[in-house]
Amino acid sequence: MQALPGLRIKPTVSIVGCGIVGTAMGKLLSKAGYRISGVVTKDLETARTAAEATGAERFSVCPWEVTRGADIVFITTPDDLIESTCAGISEHKGFERNAVVIHCSGALSSDILSSARDSEAVVATLHPLQSFASIDEAVSLVPGSFCTIEGDQDALRIVRQIVEDIGGILLEIEARKKTLYHAAAVATCNYLVTLIHLALELDKTAGLTSDSSYEALLPLIKGTLSNIGEKGIPGALTGPIARGDVATVSAHLKAIEKDAPKFLALYKCLGLYTVDLAKAKGTLSQVAAERLRVLLSISEERD
Repeated sequence: MQALPGLRIKPTVSIVGCGIVGTAMGKLLSKAGYRISGVVTKDLETARTAAEATGAERFSVCPWEVTRGADIVFITTPDDLIESTCAGISEHKGFERNAVVIHCSGALSSDILSSARDSEAVVATLHPLQSFASIDEAVSLVPGSFCTIEGDQDALRIVRQIVEDIGGILLEIEARKKTLYHAAAVATCNYLVTLIHLALELDKTAGLTSDSSYEALLPLIKGTLSNIGEKGIPGALTGPIARGDVATVSAHLKAIEKDAPKFLALYKCLGLYTVDLAKAKGTLSQVAAERLRVLLSISEERD
């Protein structure tokens, strides 16, 4: 490398894959003083646009043309292309000795970059724990967000500095636990969208418009998140299952089965899990818990 992290001169960076994450990382690194030596993506005009956005010196559709000579290489292609892209660069001698090769997938570990080690490069992952709808949003959200890293020890020394330089909060994880970590992120982000959609659809069936329903539910959502922050889980749990109100839960199920039957199985599944949380909170008696489990059980259809 031309310079160690922490010195005035930052390492050079090449970015392979110029979607939201790749371009945002380029902009953040450029702002932090790193020299973006090149960007590459399969469409030349997209690569040109990314080069303008990141201040990159070169752009190309050929990965190894821009990775040669770079101290740090980010491979920010779609997940299913990371391994083959890394292997292609390695086969064409596109990694410098001791270069740090990084991908930003939340689900995949650094092991899929192992082909880079054939060039005596070191590998790691850096996953911003955020949801990005656009490049500008990503640039604004990464600072102050947790960035999860794992990989070769020689690579992590550099990646820790990158996280600090882009304003992230460091979170380290074992490579073998990466998929579970990503499942947690999916449950938090994607399934929260699913849960809110469920609520909006039930309100829609009840005659409320989507706009008024969302406006009405938003304070409840915010209040629940605040309660979780203050009281933790299961302390923040409220509602009929926490109270052991079997009659109300039964009424819910009958109404959903009658007017919104496609949501019945999901409501039951969530309810069953909530019974365990209510038991952990200590507000649900064993008798009420058993009645709720029977009520919320999902019968299997048999041929």
